[in-house]
Amino acid sequence: MKHVFGVPLPYNNAYSFENHLSLTKNMTLFKNVLTGNLTGSNYDNPEAGLDALMQAMVCQKQIGWRESARRIIVLTTDSTYHSAGDGKFVGAVKPNDMKCHLEDNKYTMSLVLDYPSVSQVNKVATENNFKIIFAAIHDVKIIYEGLAKKIRGAKYVELKEASNLITMIKNEYLELIRSIDIMTEVPPHIELLLEPDCRISGNCIVKHNESININTTLKVKSCPKSKTPSVVKLGPVALNEKLLISVISDCECDCERNILKTALNSTKCSGNGTYQCGICKCNENRYGDDCRCEGSSTISVDLDKCKINSNDTNYCSGRGTCSCGKCVLCYKGFSGDYCQYDDTACPSPGGKLCADRGICRYGKCECDSKSTGVGCDCPIDNHSCFAPHSKEICSGNGKCECGECVCLPMESSNRTCSGRFCDSCDEFAKKRCLELEIYAECNYLYNKIYCDELYNQTSLTEVKMVTKLDNTLPDHQMAKWCKKQFGNGTALVFKYLYPLSSPNILHVIIQKELEQPPEVNLFIAIGVPFGVLILIGLLTIMIWKILVDIHDAREYKSFAEKSAAAGFTVPGIVNPVYRAPTVNINNPTFNRQSQ
Repeated sequence: MKHVFGVPLPYNNAYSFENHLSLTKNMTLFKNVLTGNLTGSNYDNPEAGLDALMQAMVCQKQIGWRESARRIIVLTTDSTYHSAGDGKFVGAVKPNDMKCHLEDNKYTMSLVLDYPSVSQVNKVATENNFKIIFAAIHDVKIIYEGLAKKIRGAKYVELKEASNLITMIKNEYLELIRSIDIMTEVPPHIELLLEPDCRISGNCIVKHNESININTTLKVKSCPKSKTPSVVKLGPVALNEKLLISVISDCECDCERNILKTALNSTKCSGNGTYQCGICKCNENRYGDDCRCEGSSTISVDLDKCKINSNDTNYCSGRGTCSCGKCVLCYKGFSGDYCQYDDTACPSPGGKLCADRGICRYGKCECDSKSTGVGCDCPIDNHSCFAPHSKEICSGNGKCECGECVCLPMESSNRTCSGRFCDSCDEFAKKRCLELEIYAECNYLYNKIYCDELYNQTSLTEVKMVTKLDNTLPDHQMAKWCKKQFGNGTALVFKYLYPLSSPNILHVIIQKELEQPPEVNLFIAIGVPFGVLILIGLLTIMIWKILVDIHDAREYKSFAEKSAAAGFTVPGIVNPVYRAPTVNINNPTFNRQSQ
């Protein structure tokens, strides 16, 4: 297929569309045509592919299409295409008439009729059950993918050097017959329901050699103006065979023919209409199902009053019954003057509608007497903001909002405590210990069941008795130490914490052994002060002796210096005043020589 763009062509082998061979089972003849000279030329890149498609579809006799056949056309190309409007540049100003114009198997109107539009190709392909495969090279992939989306039943496949057209056509054919698309033509007063709904493409996929059952329901919504039978037409999109259903509507019941069964001004019609065949025929200036509505309103005006706005296509939002211009009965799960509120669409804290503490109505939660908030998830009372064994909201360090504590800075340190009850801080530990020590002592002496009943406690407190408090466990490192002193000197040691695994539960860990007072050692108590006293005395004497020796040495040095200055030699010099003795008298009792 080559495009003719311009006045009479200078090339003998240029043409817009030519049917070289009609559909045939003669494979030899088919091969000969394919191997023959099918080349052509044109002046510009876009080709007359849509011209060729249109003639191949509308010239059914010349092409040889069978009436009930699945019709597949493969358009192979390496270029773009001309569409409606392009022909005007060469004088082809007449719109394409979607008719066959083949003479001697050649298209004769290429310079007279404009190219067909995409919508025209789609119309003919849809009405005649054609499936079109655009086999084009990668360079024009985007163009033909877009074209395939605008033509029902069309598809783009990439044409490569090693592409096998036979395999391509086979695969597309198998995909075609596996996906069932149902086409229906239904009169406006009849409603047709399909289950599954194969009118939506892709809803019905059938494997090879399998069948599919489609449940069909016909509903006559109103009586037709004509008494002739109505025809419902449905069948596969790809085949010409269609199922025709003739529907005869009997719009006159036996009771309408029997005047005796007619009740004038019946109470069932509010006394303002004729009751016949189970329905009311209202008197003048009355309307409604039971003629209760006063006025000359027609049904259309009545329904318009039941629309939330003029652009709405459904009365009562499609969720209720319109009577006398008002929505009097909304379907279950909807509310409002126009049934516009979905009573299942209110906030659902924790996955429960209105937290199971209220009713969803008019798009909002109407909470019970104990709850408040958008989703009724906030208790009115503040009991949940009291820590176990505490008499202050949020331990006096915060405020209660929606049943939870919001911690505030403390006046003493301007720091903010954390935790479920705003009591997780060192500054507050001593106060918290005083609040818990009575409960801890009770559990030490008795048991948790008795103490919970005695102090009106709930499951928000867990008590554990241990042989020795350990600070190595991860949770225990966050615990606060407490001690209750007894009169005999012993003390009860316990911890309190809110573990990471259960931050809303207070855990009290009590040590089974009481802390004993320290024992007094008399020897140490008396000996140590006495020994210290003696040690201090010895050190005092030694220091005194050292100081005296230092003082004597200084005095002697001063004496020696003064003696030397006076002409005396102190060590080894005899005193000039000294005189040696003239007579030595020995003591007879002392047998020693005189020194």
